[in-house]
Amino acid sequence: MGLFKRKDNQIRPSSKSNKSINSSTGSMTRSQLNMAIMEMLNLTQSTHGCDYVCRGNPITDTGKRKQLFKMLSVVLLPMAILIGMTGNVFLITVKNFIEAKETRSALSFSVELGQMMRFLQRERDMSALYVSAIGPDTKEFLLKRYPDTDMALENLSHWPVSKKNNRQEFQSKDRFLLFLNRHRYQLDLYNRTAKEELFFYTDVIDVFITWLYDAVSEARSGAIWKTLVAYQEIIVASEYIGRERGLGVTYFALGGFKAKEDYLLFLEAQDIANITFQSCRRYSELAYNLYEVQMLQNDLVLAPVRAMRLNIRSNKSAQLAGSLDKANEWFDNMTIYQDIVRGTQRALANKIDIMLTAKSDEDVYTIITIACIFGLIMVVCPLVIIGVYFLTSEIQKYSISIANRTKALNKEKKRTDTLLYQMLPKSVAERLKCNEQVEAEQYEQSTIFFSDIVGFTKISSSSSPLQVVDMLNSLYTCFDERIEMYDVYKVETIGDAYMVVSGVPRHNGKQHASEIAKMAFDLVRRLRHLEIPHLPGIKFTLRIGCHSGTVVAGVVGNKMPRYCLFGETVSVASKMESLGKANKIHLSETTYDILTSIGGFTMHERKDNIAKVSPELKAQVSYSDHILTYWLAEVDGTETDTDSVQTEPEEPHERVAGSKSFWLH
Repeated sequence: MGLFKRKDNQIRPSSKSNKSINSSTGSMTRSQLNMAIMEMLNLTQSTHGCDYVCRGNPITDTGKRKQLFKMLSVVLLPMAILIGMTGNVFLITVKNFIEAKETRSALSFSVELGQMMRFLQRERDMSALYVSAIGPDTKEFLLKRYPDTDMALENLSHWPVSKKNNRQEFQSKDRFLLFLNRHRYQLDLYNRTAKEELFFYTDVIDVFITWLYDAVSEARSGAIWKTLVAYQEIIVASEYIGRERGLGVTYFALGGFKAKEDYLLFLEAQDIANITFQSCRRYSELAYNLYEVQMLQNDLVLAPVRAMRLNIRSNKSAQLAGSLDKANEWFDNMTIYQDIVRGTQRALANKIDIMLTAKSDEDVYTIITIACIFGLIMVVCPLVIIGVYFLTSEIQKYSISIANRTKALNKEKKRTDTLLYQMLPKSVAERLKCNEQVEAEQYEQSTIFFSDIVGFTKISSSSSPLQVVDMLNSLYTCFDERIEMYDVYKVETIGDAYMVVSGVPRHNGKQHASEIAKMAFDLVRRLRHLEIPHLPGIKFTLRIGCHSGTVVAGVVGNKMPRYCLFGETVSVASKMESLGKANKIHLSETTYDILTSIGGFTMHERKDNIAKVSPELKAQVSYSDHILTYWLAEVDGTETDTDSVQTEPEEPHERVAGSKSFWLH
């Protein structure tokens, strides 16, 4: 078995490798640098889906702007949503605050309006009593009501003019007061009935109730809606109780109703008042509780009211004489009952006011909080934008630094790989880089090439070590450039020996012999133009030997791994070289047979008996007593043109005697 050891230090990368490295170290723009790095890292941007959106390229200025936009979008989009939601809450809160303020204003106005309606109701009752012709005593009761009504009218905070009301007398407070006074002072000029007086004041009060409905209905909101509805219902109930009181005054003053319609109006007013007040109690538990308490506290006063109501509903006018005292008693008792209802109304108003105050305070707190949040956002947003900008700038600087270092690392990696691929086959080197175990492999078909310099010992003895190194470097640089053109693998260079194999580690069928033959033929032709550097005019002369056969190849060593060939084929190829002649390509019979089958090669049989020259070779090739070897003369019709070279191998050749001990174990 043959074990080869590498001892030379004169390996140089090929021209292809130099060219690749030089191109990688050239100057690049930022965009070119980025694309090179992205391609090296397999991070080229995708044009599909999320990859295009998420991946960035912060090295170029355009990429920096895009990355800045993406980062700002990630940060500001949630902030924009938060601002939108907060703004929506802010607007709703402000709207609720305004509505609560309007509701409180409407509530305050309703209290004022209710007070005025109360006095109008009393004026209505006294006016109905006066026109009943009881006597001039009732005039004093009526005149006492006018100032109270006028004062209540004057105390109204504003005068809401509804667009729905086209009546001129309600367009302003002064017009209404003029309208009311005209009616008052014309009362004695016209023969009005109690029913007409009731209708006149009821019509006026209905307008105010409509205003009250509109004011409160427009201000309805949230949790106080039911309480507002109850408040509206109790106002209506109070009005119908007033109507019941006015009709009752007429009944007791006259001793009965003069018309059936008056009786029906009384029943209608009483029923609507009861139904409306029951509705109020259903909407508000507070109204229900207050009413029950007030009724218990004033039961002695209200008992006569119930009795008098039953008397009126029975309508026994024939059995009853008109009585002013009875009318006053009814009026006073009904006033107490109405005050109970109005007390419930005021309690509801106070409750609504408290609820609105609490809601307003809560809204004010919310508005202040949201305003502070907005202020904070207005301060934070520029800081976030500035921070993201500087962060993106730092990322760009860092990316450029990383890209430059990655570029330098890539250059060094290419150099390292170039050296590694010269020491080991690329396929083997890749497996070793992946920490895979490389097992020894047997190759049934391969061809080995050996060459050495004729007279190397003599030349070396007359040359300095530096000249010897320069000479070998010049020769092997030429060899390395030429073998790149063929499907061969350079195994080793030891001193002046140069070893190449084809068919290992990549199988190529029978082409291994053809590749080696063409390569050897090419090298011999190139040597015609190559002089020894320190010996001008003297050309290199080589002995070349080739042999085909089976070899075993594997990686030897861990610290400095070597790809070595083992087997008899290696020894025979070495002997073929050592027994060759200057500038001649010496082929074994196995190589000859393969080239003959391929065709395109001209070979001549060696005439001298090589078995006599080397008994050792005969002992190794035991399948025949007669050893035949051949000279390669032509490749595709081209001659070697080496016949003029008459240099014979040195006798004895320095590696013939020691070749077996050197190449074989």
